[in-house]
Amino acid sequence: MTQIVELHDRKQFEIFAYYCGIKRTDSTQARIMKNVDHWVDLNGLSDEQASLKIKEDEIDILVDLNGYTKDARTQIFSQRPAPISVNWFGFPGTMGSPYHHYIIADPYIIPESNEKYYTEKVVRLPCYQPNDRNRVVSTYAPSREQEGLPEDAFVYCCLNGMQKLTPIVFHRFIKILDQVPGSVLWLLSGGKEANERVQKLAGDNGIAPERLIFAEKKANPDHVARYPLADLFLDTFPYTSHTTAADSLWMGVPILTLPGRTFASRVCGSLVRAAGIPEMICKTPEEYIARAIEIGRNPGMIDTLKGKLTEGRFTCLLFDTPRLVRELENLFHGMWDDLINGSLPTPDLTNLEIYHEIGCGLDLEAMDLLDDDAYHYLYEQKLLERDNFYPLRSDGRLWQFPPSKSA
Repeated sequence: MTQIVELHDRKQFEIFAYYCGIKRTDSTQARIMKNVDHWVDLNGLSDEQASLKIKEDEIDILVDLNGYTKDARTQIFSQRPAPISVNWFGFPGTMGSPYHHYIIADPYIIPESNEKYYTEKVVRLPCYQPNDRNRVVSTYAPSREQEGLPEDAFVYCCLNGMQKLTPIVFHRFIKILDQVPGSVLWLLSGGKEANERVQKLAGDNGIAPERLIFAEKKANPDHVARYPLADLFLDTFPYTSHTTAADSLWMGVPILTLPGRTFASRVCGSLVRAAGIPEMICKTPEEYIARAIEIGRNPGMIDTLKGKLTEGRFTCLLFDTPRLVRELENLFHGMWDDLINGSLPTPDLTNLEIYHEIGCGLDLEAMDLLDDDAYHYLYEQKLLERDNFYPLRSDGRLWQFPPSKSA
């Protein structure tokens, strides 16, 4: 977000930053503090006190950059300290709240056909993710040997947090390694015990455990500097790469991704598309596996992809931060016009608790692979079961009429 605040048009906007993160200072925080009009540390303030402060500052548009994430202060938004509340960037999904009016996405992450899955009104940037083109990357580039990687092997990497490595994803990785002899998989370390379990699982599936190599965690400038040691980033599913994808693409390492239906499962596809390599978006798990194998067996394909990323680094949509800021400001003007014209959207919470109950009982990973017809049919049957006991109100999502009864 740092470059966003640096590029805002101060003739049009007055920027307040409300901080509720870790109580410490660093160079990133110093940049932001220098480039906002007002910096307010909410640490030490209760939700009521923070809400009162925001009201006193007469904020017009309050942007939630946390959502349901660690150290978030969602209860502040529930007190409606500003007339307009926006969900953007921090949480990849709907807030499902009565007090978030808009969600900022892009045409790929939330196609029009998927708007029914969001309580907020969907507004769009060309690419939803901001990136700092002035970010610090270490000038020291380590060698493969220094990172424990074989010099001549094809290096697949997945530098997402280990929690994104589901059994289904891991077994896809195993199939890929099995068909590309000598290749290795470079993973972000999950700690000694987790690493050992993953290596054992590889061995149990016929892959030598030493073909899984772990990157110890480092400060971000040093971590990002080692990305080019990898040949191809293998994305996870259903929670795809987000900031890690931007890191990889910025450093010229292509990503192979398989999008699903949810916001979190479509972010990497959006970023890959915005970086200028949409051919790296797969439609099925089978295509994902086959494509990864094909690239691993033909390293020249990687050279072509890396060349495209390098050439488009400062011109592609993903890293065109000045354009994103102008487009974001246009969205803010539109929101303000909605308020002035009496057309501020009202979040639609109809049947939301019931959808939540149904969703909690389903396998997300399996659900995201269903086509839309099968997905909708499953929900309709679950809703029909509930409607038989207690009639449900029609909503703008999947329960617009009882399908079986109307037939």
